[in-house]
Amino acid sequence: MFAFSEDGKVLADLQDPAGAYPETTAVLETRDRLYIQSLHAGYIGWMPRP
Repeated sequence: MFAFSEDGKVLADLQDPAGAYPETTAVLETRDRLYIQSLHAGYIGWMPRP
C-alpha cells in the first residue's frame, strides 16, 4: 500500500518486504487502525494507523 501527494511524491510505503501477508486487496482506515484484507490470507490483518 502506498500513499502519494498530489504531485506524485511517495508519502507512505506500507509494503511487507517479508511477504507474510500476501496480495493485499483492500484497506479500511479507522481512527486507530488500518484493517487489511487479502483474497489468499486466512485472516484479516491490521496495524496501528501511522
